[in-house]
Amino acid sequence: MKKNSKNKFNTPEGYFESFHDRLMDRIQKEESGTGTNIPKSDGFSVPGNYFDEVVPTILSKTTEESGKVIPLDKRRNFYYATAAIAAIFLLIFSINWKTETASFGFDDLASAEIDAYFDNHDIGLSSYEIAETIPLEDIQLNDVLAEDLTNDILWEYLEDTMEDIEDLHLENEEHE
Repeated sequence: MKKNSKNKFNTPEGYFESFHDRLMDRIQKEESGTGTNIPKSDGFSVPGNYFDEVVPTILSKTTEESGKVIPLDKRRNFYYATAAIAAIFLLIFSINWKTETASFGFDDLASAEIDAYFDNHDIGLSSYEIAETIPLEDIQLNDVLAEDLTNDILWEYLEDTMEDIEDLHLENEEHE
């Protein structure tokens, strides 16, 4: 048997080659009764009535500890009282708000809401029929436009679009 300094665990020479023969010899000896017997039980056993007695024994060794118990009834009454006070305040404020009735008219509607109504509902009129119902004598140019026309806006438009603005012979006191 050689000692290997790198490997500390060694087997004798020819161990695995003769293992099968040795095993078969041992089995034959045990079957015939001449060899050492392998024990039939593992050596571990449970005492008699162990499972009948273990639960009462454990329960007798444990002690019941009672912790601090906080009753919830006191807090429940507090919550009921708080909810009742909140309901009273809500009732009082809702009565005050309902007495002040607000009346809404056509002037209060936003133009976006009016446009959305006409887009979503078919009223059966063409744009020409709607234009006929609007009185033209009361309409001014600034009612139709998004911005009010002022002299400054008109002057800026003419300066941007005209090549030679002096050909118009306009008199503007601010720009001369």
